[in-house]
Amino acid sequence: MPTKGTVILARITGRVSCQIFFRMARRSGVKNGVDGGSGIIVPVYPIWNIKQQPRPFDRVTDIFHHPLAVRLAFVAVILVGIIAFVPGLSTLPPMDRDESRFAQASKQMVESGDLVTVRYQQELRAKKPVGIYWMQAASARLLGEDRISSYRLPSLLGAMIVALASFGFARQLMPFRQALIAGIFMASSLTLVAEAHLAKTDAMLCAAILVQQIALWRIYDQGLSGDYVSGKLAMVFWAAMGLAILIKGPIAPLIAALTVAVLTLRERSWRWIYFLRPVLGFIVLTVMVLPWVILVTHATDGVFLATAIKGDLVSKIQSGQESHGAPPLTHLALLVLTFWPGSLLLMRGIMEVLKRRRDREVIFLLGWVLPFWMVIELTPTKLPHYILPVMPALAMLMAYGIEFRMPPKRRSVTAPDGSPLRARIFPWLRGLDAMRLLVIGWNGVFMLASVSLGMVVLYAASDLGGSREWGLTAFILSVMVAGLAYWWGRVQKLAVLLLIAVTASGFHAAVFGGVLPSLSDMHIAPRLKSAIASLEEPVDSIAVAGYHEPSMVFSLGTDTLLFSAPEVALFLAEAPNGLAIVEKRAEAEFLKTAATAGIAVSQAGQVNGYNASRGKRVELEFYRAAD
Repeated sequence: MPTKGTVILARITGRVSCQIFFRMARRSGVKNGVDGGSGIIVPVYPIWNIKQQPRPFDRVTDIFHHPLAVRLAFVAVILVGIIAFVPGLSTLPPMDRDESRFAQASKQMVESGDLVTVRYQQELRAKKPVGIYWMQAASARLLGEDRISSYRLPSLLGAMIVALASFGFARQLMPFRQALIAGIFMASSLTLVAEAHLAKTDAMLCAAILVQQIALWRIYDQGLSGDYVSGKLAMVFWAAMGLAILIKGPIAPLIAALTVAVLTLRERSWRWIYFLRPVLGFIVLTVMVLPWVILVTHATDGVFLATAIKGDLVSKIQSGQESHGAPPLTHLALLVLTFWPGSLLLMRGIMEVLKRRRDREVIFLLGWVLPFWMVIELTPTKLPHYILPVMPALAMLMAYGIEFRMPPKRRSVTAPDGSPLRARIFPWLRGLDAMRLLVIGWNGVFMLASVSLGMVVLYAASDLGGSREWGLTAFILSVMVAGLAYWWGRVQKLAVLLLIAVTASGFHAAVFGGVLPSLSDMHIAPRLKSAIASLEEPVDSIAVAGYHEPSMVFSLGTDTLLFSAPEVALFLAEAPNGLAIVEKRAEAEFLKTAATAGIAVSQAGQVNGYNASRGKRVELEFYRAAD
């Protein structure tokens, strides 16, 4: 064995030899220690097998290529998701109206054991396919059917998949820094966080579409590169599409078709579509979707599909459904909030994407976003979550914006004829050009939107009986996001963007975990349940007039009767231990019918609150049959 001094001498000699060798290699055409002419590998290490501890990172930027950095990035995305998604999951009462309808229909599926037909009480709920109801029913069967959090678990899972898959997919398309920003901002985006807290379709739908698009990109990229395209990728593509169809119908096939059309126009060839294996896709979709279609058609004599297509899909296309109509470009106008805080990078992302518009990755992402965006902008019915299926691609496009650099300031601004008149009249324009003005102006819009968002939350907490402490916390965090956005505009450091995402996640935690659960005026159903439980005499049945919100049905039970005011009066005559809940505006008609029918009633309680679905205050009176 060599002595210590010999080892040190060997190390020094080896390093000097390496330097001499590489200098000679550059002159003679030898690269990477291999003789370009003979192919003989030239030894570049000392003769002894000396184990040297490599430095973790040779340069500062190498940290982004280290496997540990990738693992830490996944952990960071998970932590941001946990901070944003989990608070309020179990403490936030059921929300009206869509969430409570979904949860109630899934609850009835567990109660009845009917896994084919979707019903809300006795009404056929032909709004969406059965996929999300199966997921919610399975979760409720495991965790308890009376807890709203049981029905929210699939949404939480879908949102977490979206956040992690967005980062993982972005790593295939762009450098590590940009991929990290895409994943972090996707995890902290306001729309995804809201959907993670609601027992609805959209978070899980976004996850299925994201997996579908990842498989589509792999097939497209490998097919054009001449690499072998595994049939497993096609299987994943079609299986994800089948799951998305079972969740929300034609959205996933529409996005896939539009993306394929854009890519085909770019390549001016349809040949790569062969790698999608359409025959396999037909088989997979048939096996996944057709059995339920046959069963539900047989169970409802075709009414379910007819109602779903004509009553839901067509009505949304023809006119604004359920007072949700809005003009074109509404989604674009709301993007600063719906993708908050990632919308900070919107203008910079546009500038950078324009430079890369011929890149294959950028074309794929634009083909994913733009055609579908045009569809939802032209559709009369508009809801904020409609953009969620394309938000992962939007996050990646915006992430390109971190590489954008401001053009240098101009010394003066002159008129087209060369005169300095404009600079004299508008001195604040000095040093600005159109690009700088757009970027700086958008930063100002983002900061204003951030503060406004916090002010709305603080006002809601004060006006609707909520926690002012949580409201103030949320407001402070929104102001911090605005301040960090200003700071990032000055320094453009990655750490500042990460701080923005973490602070925004704290804002979401304060809103969904603190402010919203504390809005006692808005959460009428839990207070109704508590008030009924506190009555001295037992209640066997409940009938309600004037207030038919789904959250009340979920909280009070499937057997809750939704009647008109005269029907509720007659109900008390037939139900000795029954309880009538009458909204104040229906009270006069209720009392008139009771007096006409000779039914003696007595008031047993009252609950007041704010009906957020209608934007009105409500007063609910309890009545029982008098002895």
